Amino acid sequence: MASSAGGYRVAPARLEAAAAELEQRAGVLKTAQTALAGENVPATAFGQVSASSAASATYTKTIKDVAGKLDGQITKATVIHQGLTAAGGGYRRADVQVAASYRSLMPENPLPKAGNPSGVGGAADTGSWATAIAENRAKVTDALTAERERLANLLAQGGKADDIASARTRIALYEDILANDRQILRFDPSGNGRIAELVGRIEPGTRNVGLFVPGVNTSFDNFQSYADLGKSLVAADATGRTAMVVWADGVFPQNVVTEGPAAHYAQTMAPDLKAFGDELRGQIDSHAGPGVVVTAVGHSYGGATVGLAEQLGLRADQVLHVESAGMGHGIWSPSDLPASQAGVQRYSMTAPFDPIVIAQGNAGLVEWLGAGHGADPDRFPGVVELETGRDANGDLQWGFDSHSGVLKPGSDSWNNIYGVITGGAVTHEGFTGGSLREMVVEGVGRGL
Repeated sequence: MASSAGGYRVAPARLEAAAAELEQRAGVLKTAQTALAGENVPATAFGQVSASSAASATYTKTIKDVAGKLDGQITKATVIHQGLTAAGGGYRRADVQVAASYRSLMPENPLPKAGNPSGVGGAADTGSWATAIAENRAKVTDALTAERERLANLLAQGGKADDIASARTRIALYEDILANDRQILRFDPSGNGRIAELVGRIEPGTRNVGLFVPGVNTSFDNFQSYADLGKSLVAADATGRTAMVVWADGVFPQNVVTEGPAAHYAQTMAPDLKAFGDELRGQIDSHAGPGVVVTAVGHSYGGATVGLAEQLGLRADQVLHVESAGMGHGIWSPSDLPASQAGVQRYSMTAPFDPIVIAQGNAGLVEWLGAGHGADPDRFPGVVELETGRDANGDLQWGFDSHSGVLKPGSDSWNNIYGVITGGAVTHEGFTGGSLREMVVEGVGRGL
């Protein structure tokens, strides 16, 4: 809290920093308390003398008294931490409400900020989405307060390490969203979390918009990695003509073996994705005008979700399947798609020996049982197969690590993703035939 003319100016970040320090101290006290609670001194600890039992009792009482005092300090630290966190959250909510009030009085399309034409890392005007972004900022603020309280309780009660790690990851995500004015279009922290984020700007001059849909295991614990992918693609276009939406506004399967083959997750998400695509196209039409190319990118299970959204008429000019599980449950040929999709240009890339190939193209009993994800995108009529090539270190991408490795900047696959979205150069060869044999020979030569 800092003084200013006529009163005080509150800095929520300082309140939150103080809360975080108290949280850390509470954790240290809890560790000490646990250690003391484990002390068990036998009556003979001080030797075989008559006073040994009394000395042992005195020592035990002292340890118990210290542990009790520590418990009281932990309780006080937790209460103060929660109070500071709630206060910081309250001031942030007030800031959001005031900012929204002022924003409503401003012109709808202010000029881009100097030095930041792409809008990466800063809020941009997004028309009718502006209200959603302001409302979701308030929701993130509330979620941050709740998650900090949850973490404090987990630390005080000796919670599971995985739960503590997850809470800290969420806190880091929420803090980054607030600190960098990120444009959150959808936000629901319940369960594994649901979220959609716009990176860059949709405005006059925008020519490329990517819509990225991730796959199995998607949650708030790993959403940042997908947001970083979106940022890398937007930042790579120095002209500022590219924007990305990272869409994780659904319930994703969380186990690749037991849930990954199931079609119902994609079937449930597809209508929402299609509706979001309509909304996105509306934003483009009203704020960027004609000539914008929309590319839907489905990674892993996200490919099957995009495919089923296409079956509902997803408004995309291009579709890119990246290590995709399939074209979508029940989609085996272009005739399984509506006439609205006839002009869609499709691409696909799958690294050699990525385990996802087990899921691609399963038919018969698997589909009948309500599992499976339709045709193999690499073999679907009209699809252009792209090369996954080498990673940023120059090593050939193949096997288990390639499944997510293909999304990393600096790789040939990332360059192809960027090329498809922006209409730039792509490599079509793919690891088929001779290039696959070349990979195997090179791997053997390295002793792999």
